[in-house]
Parts: sequence; structure tokens; C-alpha cells
Amino acid sequence: MFYYCIYFLITPLLYLFLHFLKFFNQKIYIHLKNEKVTFKKVKNKLKHIDRTNTKVLIFHAASAGEYEQIKPILNKIDKSKYFIIQTFSSPTIYNSIKDNELFDVCCYHPYDIWWGSYMFFNSIKPDAYIITRHDIWPMHLFIAYRLNIKTFYINANIHKNSIWIKPFIHNFSKTIFSYFTLVCVPSEMIKDKIKTIISEEKVIITGDSRFEQVINRYTKNSENKYLHDNFLDSNNIIFGSYDQYDEKIILNSIDYCFPNGDKDLEEKNSRLIFVPHEIDYQGIKQLQNNLKGRGISSSLYTENNNNDKISNVLIVDTVGILADIYKYANLAYIGSGFGAGVHSVIEPGIYGCIVSFGPNIDLLDEAIYIYQNNLGYMINDKIDMCRFMKNNYSDSLEESKGNALKEYILSHKNISKTVLNHIESCI
Repeated sequence: MFYYCIYFLITPLLYLFLHFLKFFNQKIYIHLKNEKVTFKKVKNKLKHIDRTNTKVLIFHAASAGEYEQIKPILNKIDKSKYFIIQTFSSPTIYNSIKDNELFDVCCYHPYDIWWGSYMFFNSIKPDAYIITRHDIWPMHLFIAYRLNIKTFYINANIHKNSIWIKPFIHNFSKTIFSYFTLVCVPSEMIKDKIKTIISEEKVIITGDSRFEQVINRYTKNSENKYLHDNFLDSNNIIFGSYDQYDEKIILNSIDYCFPNGDKDLEEKNSRLIFVPHEIDYQGIKQLQNNLKGRGISSSLYTENNNNDKISNVLIVDTVGILADIYKYANLAYIGSGFGAGVHSVIEPGIYGCIVSFGPNIDLLDEAIYIYQNNLGYMINDKIDMCRFMKNNYSDSLEESKGNALKEYILSHKNISKTVLNHIESCI
């Protein structure tokens, strides 16, 4: 509790700091500007429900990625029994789906300031507060606990480098996690780590609902068309959700694999698809210039996707379609494995792609599984990348790897129902 007292005292400073940052960060500015307006909408909706027969659940997703993990659970909730409030931290995801039918109402989640947390939870008085993946905030959990609100942490991702199990914060972590009613973890590996900071009786292995959302999206995607038909007849390499470090290695590898630019790509019937993690138009323009200097033509998804003549390189300059266009890939490199941690490896894996990624895979159990079971390739430098890009797409061994990876992903079904059953049993 000593650490909580310190945290309690510094939250006013955090509040002031946020109002300073809003002048430099558009997302923080929009969040602070609209938080009260969206919360008022929630309170107005709550006036019209019968709290004796309807339970109120708050699902929190900080970002679009976390919301994708929650969607399979929202799909299975009986709306006649539950009123669903969906909260977001990011204006990007809030503005794009604020009227979605998967929930009854949505709003911005307050920042972790004690008076904001108290007003939020005390006004709503939810039966359960459910968070996923990463977005754990000490004051929210403390206030919810003090107000006798059940709290659930699903798809828990406590890996070996997680701050929550660092020695210097261990006692504080134990206090924070003691406020959870139940923690649902994807695997035995994560359970072993998280039980060092929470009672093992509160931890249950349910699997990760991210798998189910990927499977659902894959099932619905068979007839959808995202790229020109020419991409169905070529050998395609996708660089998905890559960052600046990845881009340097990719370009250096192109120098070795396709030294004659477009000529080599055409002879090998190959196309490259770049999908940056962040849409930075200046960065995309620089990428096009770098490719042009290597004798490689490129086009943007938003400008040239419907033309009959398709460039050898396509740069996707829009968000939200990466998971769907993996179906066009033979090889897929998943980015950020040299930085904060590799992004989703199961999105390309569900299509039987041959996958690769950088060395920082500790964030994802499935990336560790893929690497340890020789179902994908780790890229440490441009030499590894070049070998991967020269991979024989039709080789029977590589095809069997892709099929095995797909079967591994398909084996993770009905996870959301399991998670929901455990939540319902507690409330």
C-alpha cells in the first residue's frame, strides 16, 4: 500500500503533465477534449436500462489491436442479459467504430487519475470491468476493487521482460494484481510467470481470443478482393507492419536478391508488398525513391490498385487490411521484431504463409512456439532476410511448414466462449 500512497500523491502531477502534453500530442488533445462528452452519452443510455434484470459490463481496449481481441467475446454475449460499455484510449479506434453494434455504447476511458477513476466507476457502477492484453492501470483497479466491482484480465500477456515481474516493482505488482477477480492467460508459460505476483487460484488457462478473431476474419475473407487479380498469379512477399529498422534490412536484402530491379522481379514472377506499421506519407515517398534508385517501380494501394498495369512493388498506404491481404502472400515477414516486439504472426499463418520475423519474439507465445518448432524463420540480419526472400515457394517441405502452422492456429477455437463462461460464473 506504500507504493499506492505514492502513486496517489503523484497523480495530480500526471494530470497536469497530460494537459501540457496535449499541446504536442493530437491524440491526447482529442481524448481530453471529448472524454466528458462521451461519458455523458454513457450515463444517458444507462438511465433507460433495468439494472435489476440487466448486468452492466465494461470492456476496455486501448487500441484497435486490443479491440480485435475482444470482438469474438462481444459476439457471443447475450445482449438481453448484458448492457455492454466499450471504452477506448485511442481516438483513432474510437472514431472508426463508435457506432458498432457489438456494444451498446462506447466512450473514452479516463486517464488513471484517482478522481477521474472514482467518478467513472461510481457513476456507472458496472458489474464487471474487463481489460485485455496490456492496459493495466493501478488507480482504476484500486477504485474498482473498493467499489466492489469484479475485475477481469483476459488474454494476459506477462512475458519474461514484462515490467510487472521486475524485482524493483514486485511488491507494487502484487498489490495491483491482488485486485483482480480472475486472470485468464493464454498458456502455461504465461501462467508460470504471472503466478509470481498473484495467487495461483485466481489464474486460469483459457487460451487467447486473438486466435479466434483471426480465424473468424479468415473464414469471412474467402470471397473478398483486396488486390488486383495479377497478384493471384505471382509469387508475393509481404512485409507486414514493418518499422524503419526493418525497412533498412529489407532494402539491403533487395540489393542482393534483385540486383537488377524490375528485371529480376519479372523473371522470377515476384511482387513485393510493403505494409508499414504507421502510415507516414513522407516515409512512403522516401521508400518509393529508394526503390526507384534500385530500378524498381512501385505504386500506392490507394492510387493504382485497379489499374491493368500493376507495378512490381505495391505500398499499402491505408490501415486495416493487412490481415486480409496476407491471403495473397507466399512469404510474409512480420515487422518490429528488432524493436518493441514482433507483431501478429498468426494473421499470415492462417493462410499457410511461410513466415519470418526479427529476434524480439518474447512478447508472443505463438512466435516462440513457431520458432521452437521450426515452423518459421528468425531474421537476424540482411543475410537471413536474403535467404528468406529466395525461399522456394513450392518446395514440399516449406509447404508442409505452412500447413502445420495453419493447423496449429485452427486448433485454437471457441476460446472466447470459455473466457465468457468464466466471467459469467463470477458475476
